[in-house]
Amino acid sequence: MAIEKSLIEGFLKQFDTVPFSVKYKDEGKFIIGEGEPKFKIVIRKLPNKTDLLKSTSLALGEAYMNGDIDLIEGDLYYALDTLLSNIDKFTLDIKGLKKLLHTSTSLKHQKEEVCSHYDIGNDFYKLWLDKTMSYSCAYFKNDNDTLEEAQMNKIYHILNKLNLKEGMSLLDIGCGWGYLLVEAAKKYKIHGVGITLSEEQYKGFSELIEKENLREYLQVKLLDYRKLKDSGMTFDRVVSVGMIEHVGRENYSLFFDNVSKVLNPKGEFLLHYISSIHESQGEPWIKKYIFPGGVIPS
Repeated sequence: MAIEKSLIEGFLKQFDTVPFSVKYKDEGKFIIGEGEPKFKIVIRKLPNKTDLLKSTSLALGEAYMNGDIDLIEGDLYYALDTLLSNIDKFTLDIKGLKKLLHTSTSLKHQKEEVCSHYDIGNDFYKLWLDKTMSYSCAYFKNDNDTLEEAQMNKIYHILNKLNLKEGMSLLDIGCGWGYLLVEAAKKYKIHGVGITLSEEQYKGFSELIEKENLREYLQVKLLDYRKLKDSGMTFDRVVSVGMIEHVGRENYSLFFDNVSKVLNPKGEFLLHYISSIHESQGEPWIKKYIFPGGVIPS
C-alpha cells in the first residue's frame, strides 16, 4: 500500500499548475499545487503498482470506472482537462502492453473489433449524433453552425471534391449509416454502394435506403475491404471517410491495392482520415475500451 501511495502522489505532483486535493478513503489527504483547490479527488482503493507502471491512463481509467477513484467536488471536465493536457507525463510500458497495443489484423479479428464498437446499438448513437448519423469530424464554417449543419457542410465539401456527375458509380468504404451516399444519390443521381463490417450500420443504412426510396440508386453490403479485389465491382469514384484508422499500418498497402482494383481508369479516390504529427502506439485505455485495434496515421 505504501508503494502504491508513493507512486500515486509522485505522479500527481507533476500536475501542480492547478491546485487540487486528494483524499484517501481510510485516512490522510494532500494538496497538489498552491492556492484553493479547484477540485477534490477521493481514492477509495489504490490501483496496484504493476498496473500503474504499465499504463497510468489505463490504471486510473479503470479505477474510475470501478468507483475506486472519484471526483467528489468540482467540475469533472475541468479535472480531466487538467490531467489530459499533460498526458505526456503518463507512464507507458509498450512491451508490457504489447498484446493490447498490437492486435491481430486478420479479417476475423478486425470484424470483432469493429463490431465491439459499432454494434452496441443504433439507438445509443442516435442519442448524441446528429440526424445524419455522421461519425467523423464536422466542418464548422460559422461559429453558430449546429452539429447537423457542420456535418452537412462536410458531406457537401466531400461530394464537391469528388467531381460527381449524374449516372456515375460511387463506392463508400466504411460507409457508416450511409448519409453521404444518400446525399450523393439525391443530388447527383449516382449509383452507390456502401460497405461496412457492422451489422447495426448495415441495418440502419438499409432502413434509410427504404425510407428515402433510393433502392434504384443505392445498396449496402457487409463486406471487408480486402474482398473488394475479388468482388467484380468497379467504380468511377471511391470515397472513404474516417475508416482507415481501423485498417492498421501493416495493411495500408493492401487497402490501397484493393481500392486500385475497383477504381476505373481516370477514376478518383478521396480519403479522409484523422492524422497525427508523431507516430504513436495508441492510448491504452482508448485501445481497450473505445477503439480496439485503432491506429492514427502519421
